[in-house]
Amino acid sequence: MRRRLLALAVLLDLLLPPGALVHQAGCHWLHSCPSDRGNYVCGDLGHCGECLDNQFCQAGHPRQAVTLPPAPRGMTPMPAADIPTPKTPTIDASVTGKTVAIVDGDTLEVLHEGTPVRVRLYGIDAPEKHQAFGRRAKRYLRVLALQHEVTVTVRDTDRDGCLVGEVRLADGRNLSQELVQAGLAWHDGQYAPHDTVLQQLQAEAQAAKRGLWSDPQPVPPWVFRREEVVR
Repeated sequence: MRRRLLALAVLLDLLLPPGALVHQAGCHWLHSCPSDRGNYVCGDLGHCGECLDNQFCQAGHPRQAVTLPPAPRGMTPMPAADIPTPKTPTIDASVTGKTVAIVDGDTLEVLHEGTPVRVRLYGIDAPEKHQAFGRRAKRYLRVLALQHEVTVTVRDTDRDGCLVGEVRLADGRNLSQELVQAGLAWHDGQYAPHDTVLQQLQAEAQAAKRGLWSDPQPVPPWVFRREEVVR
């Protein structure tokens, strides 16, 4: 009888397609078992308690996971849903948001569509952090703008991808003008040569010797940066 069962098993192995008896091993050659179907789920009636090598239920004890069949060939996985990213504002666009960080005397970060966007104030150049009046300019900008709603009118982007724009407070004050008027920033004549308001405010601050103009020979930040590179 045992020899007949072995012969029958060999005959079935030859006749059935490959993989049909993939779960038959060890004692499964000698008798039938529910797991022979290849899709046995623990809990089915008639689990095989005699086969210790049963991959689906060891000695009749349910397993916690059932292996899923592989995906058919040729099918590509579904692409993950695209995560929307904030769009970079275009030139002359207006961005309104809260100032969440002050980087230095002429640069801040505005929360735009849930992401902090770095903005450099248009038309001015404030002293560097480690330059005379650099920390004072940063403190002044913090008092003016931090945690306040501002509106940015985008004028350009710099080489680092930072937005350059006119930034106004809710009451209409222009931050670039406020810093120049306080004597804590230079009018940047290279990038805003036709801004007559900044020109006039700088002349007034110089005449009153406010801020950095109290120094007989203040060093413009663009000169300071160039000298730092040479050093």
